[in-house]
Amino acid sequence: MNRQPQTSRSGKVFVFVAISVPALFGIVGLVFDTGLIMADKENLQHAADAAATAAAMDLLENKTNAAATATAASYLQTLNGFSDAQVTTNIPPASGPYAGRSGFVEVIATRQHSNVIIQIVGAALQMPITARAVAGFSASTVGSAVVVLDPTPNALSIDSSSLSLPALPSYPALIGGLNVPGLGAVEVNGAVLVNTTWGGVDQNGKAAGTGSGPPWGIACTSALPLTQLKAVDIRVVGGVDDQSNYASYTQGQTSPLRANALSVQDPFDQLPAPCLASDPVNVSTTDYGGVQVVQLPLLPPKVFNPGVYDWIEIDLGNVVFNPGIYIIRSINPATQIALNMLGGTVTANGVLFYITNSTSYDAATGAPDSGDGDTRPGDPGMSAIVPSVVINAALPGTSFSPLATGSSPFGGMLIYQRRQDYRPIIVVYQSLLGSAAFQGAVYAKWGHFLFAGDGTLNMSIVAGTARLVPVLGLTIQPTSLLAPAYDVYLFE
Repeated sequence: MNRQPQTSRSGKVFVFVAISVPALFGIVGLVFDTGLIMADKENLQHAADAAATAAAMDLLENKTNAAATATAASYLQTLNGFSDAQVTTNIPPASGPYAGRSGFVEVIATRQHSNVIIQIVGAALQMPITARAVAGFSASTVGSAVVVLDPTPNALSIDSSSLSLPALPSYPALIGGLNVPGLGAVEVNGAVLVNTTWGGVDQNGKAAGTGSGPPWGIACTSALPLTQLKAVDIRVVGGVDDQSNYASYTQGQTSPLRANALSVQDPFDQLPAPCLASDPVNVSTTDYGGVQVVQLPLLPPKVFNPGVYDWIEIDLGNVVFNPGIYIIRSINPATQIALNMLGGTVTANGVLFYITNSTSYDAATGAPDSGDGDTRPGDPGMSAIVPSVVINAALPGTSFSPLATGSSPFGGMLIYQRRQDYRPIIVVYQSLLGSAAFQGAVYAKWGHFLFAGDGTLNMSIVAGTARLVPVLGLTIQPTSLLAPAYDVYLFE
C-alpha cells in the first residue's frame, strides 16, 4: 500500500523535468548567447571607433574623401577581422550632433551575429548587430607663430666666409630642428610647432622621440641661465634637451610643452609660386639682371621696382623698394648669395622677396617651381652651405614690411623661398640701434632660417629648421597667427 504513492510522485517529477528542461535550456542559451552578442557588439564598436579615427586622420592629412572611406573599410573589415561586416562611411556625418560638419567622419558597421544555443529552442539563427562611431579633428593648440617642418633634417653648417654681420654666433652643425642659443629668452605669443623627430625628453623628463640626443627635436642651449623658450603652446614630434628650459608665455601657468606629438601640416602648403598666373597685380616679368648698390648716403636713393632679378646686393647708400614682388633667380658670382643687404639704409615696405635656385624660372607661369610638391630635396652633400639671403636689418632707418595687397595669396609674406631650395636665410635685427623695423612672414619649407636680435617683432616663421638667437630678449608676436596644430578625437 505504501509503494503506490512513491510511483505516482516519481512520474510527476519526470513530467515536470521533461517540461522544464527546454525552458531551462532556453534560459541558459539566452544568457550564453546574450553574452556572446554583447562581446561581439563591443568588438564591432571598437573596430568602428578605429575605422572612424583612421578615416579622420586621412582628412587631417588632406587626403580625399574616397581615400578616407577606403581606410575606414580596411580598418574594419581587414585589420579588425570583420570581413563580413557592411560598412557605411558618411563624410560629413549624416546624423547626430556633428551632421553636415566638415572634418568629421561617421562610420556605421552592421554584421550578422550567429546564435549558438538559443536557436535550438526556436530563436532566430542570426540577428543583426550595429555599431556607430564619429571621429573628427579639431585644434589642439592656439594659432602658430613658429613652425619647423623637417622631421629628419640634413646636416647643416653655414659658410660665413663672405659675411660680416654683427651679433651672430658661430655656425655649428644643427643640434635641434629648432635651436635657441643666446643671451636671453625667446618669447612667442602663439604656438611653436616642431615636426623634427630627434629625441630627448618630454615634459615629464621621460624619453621622447628618436634617440636620446643630441641632436634634439628642440634644443635650448644657453650661455646664461635666463635663456629659455617661452610660448603659449610648444609641441614637438620628438623630444627636447631639458624640460626646464621651456615655459609658458604667460607667467605662472603650467608648462606648455608637449613632446611625442603628431606632426603638423605645412600652413603654406597650398601657396602657389609667384607669377602672373597667381598674382598679376604684384608680379612683373621685367628682367633687371644683377644689381649692386654702392653709393654715398647723401645721394638720392636708388629705387627698385618689382620684377625679375638675377641677384641684388646692397653695400652702401639709400635704397627704396617700391611695393610688389621681387623674384630673384640666381646668385652673385662673387659672393654666391642671391639677396645680400649688408649695409646702407633700406626701405622695403609692402614687398615680397621670392628666392629660387632655378635660373630658368618663368615669372609668367611659375615653372618649374610650381611643380615642386612636398618632397624634400636630397642632402646637398656640402660641408658648409652659402646662404641664399643675408639681411642686416639692424641699421637705423631700415624698414621691412610684407606684401600688403589684400587680394594677393601672398599677403603678409616678406620672404618666400622655393620649396626645393634648402639654403639658409639669415636676418640680423637690433631694435636698440634705432628706428629699424622688420615684420612679415618668412617661408622656407626645407630651408634653414637664422634670426639674431632683440625686441618685439610682428613676424611668423615657417621653415625646415630654425635657429633663433636672442640678444637679451626676443619676442615674436604676429598680429595674424598661422594655423594651429590639430589632433583627431573620437566624438561619438
